[in-house]
Amino acid sequence: MKLSQIRKHLHKHPEVSGEEKETAAYIKEQLQALGVKKIYSGFSENSVLAEINSGKPGHCLLFRCELDALPITESNSFSHASVNKNVSHKCGHDGHMTILLGFAEEIKRSDFKGQVLLLFQASEETGKGAKNILESGFLDNYPIDYVFALHNIPKYPKNSIICKPNTFTASVESLDIILEGKTSHAGMPQNGVNPAKCVAAIIAYFSELENQKANSNQHLLATPIQIKMGKSAYGTSAGEALVSYTLRSFDAAYFTSVKEKIKIDLKHLVQKTPGLEYKLIWKEAFEAHHNTPELYQAIKNIAAKKNLEFIEKEKPFAWGEDFGTFTQKYKGAMFGLGAGENTPELHNPDYDFPEEIIPTGIQVFLSLQKQFENDN
Repeated sequence: MKLSQIRKHLHKHPEVSGEEKETAAYIKEQLQALGVKKIYSGFSENSVLAEINSGKPGHCLLFRCELDALPITESNSFSHASVNKNVSHKCGHDGHMTILLGFAEEIKRSDFKGQVLLLFQASEETGKGAKNILESGFLDNYPIDYVFALHNIPKYPKNSIICKPNTFTASVESLDIILEGKTSHAGMPQNGVNPAKCVAAIIAYFSELENQKANSNQHLLATPIQIKMGKSAYGTSAGEALVSYTLRSFDAAYFTSVKEKIKIDLKHLVQKTPGLEYKLIWKEAFEAHHNTPELYQAIKNIAAKKNLEFIEKEKPFAWGEDFGTFTQKYKGAMFGLGAGENTPELHNPDYDFPEEIIPTGIQVFLSLQKQFENDN
């Protein structure tokens, strides 16, 4: 299996969340070429699961990667640049899929115990994929003991391993606040319901909320995403508005409680403008990812044995990763794989997955499988 060719093919033909049909078909072709007999699809969107059994008693381990790309126009001009307009692999999921296929190849020709599940997951970028898979009940067919995943991380030395116990990535969810008032003549705004004062109050509210519990795991980061009000009609007093935020916290329980507080507080804010109606739309939820301490320690030990630089994060990453949904149900761990200090950041239009780190990802997965294939 020529992993570089596979990676470049995947990079060249990206598909956004929910539309990964061709990507899934290509993954199934590669798995079939490796001789994998049990390949399942259709259980949740475009996700694919490969089952590899040793025929020997042992643990059931699940390893997961992502299928989807992002709605970003690529600025690179190399031969494997995206051929799909306004879509590109700017999070490295092409590399993650390649690592899992390389891992499948190694497992197929190794002597191991237990059962290995390889999950190629759809819709990670929207936070829907993992949730949909769990809700499908398909994984309930397996006695899963542990779940594992990795993510490449630019600005860290290539092939370094980045990890921490317990919370590894934040709980993240976005919120659209839709305000509906009534337009009126700009010279007679008292005859309408203008949401401007409410918009200003909402901005001040989130700013104050963000300043609470600073430097603790319960700190809430509230990032304004867009603010729209009225139209370019200068004789008209605005009658509607949209305010959007992305919220994130390292404490999953606190995040759940603060969401309820936000709902109550926003209701009171809107009521201060008589006649103003509102709607809250929560979207793209990512649950905080939890690294089981014993699995974190195993990753740290593997890095030492393989002479890989190990970097322990003091604080969790602030970005969301829907693998956290799996670790709310199963014991699991995700680790970061250093993508290079000079590699463009994730989601940048000039990002490209560094293929030099593919063998390291495969070897760490193999070591985890070997360590947890049975009760030691």
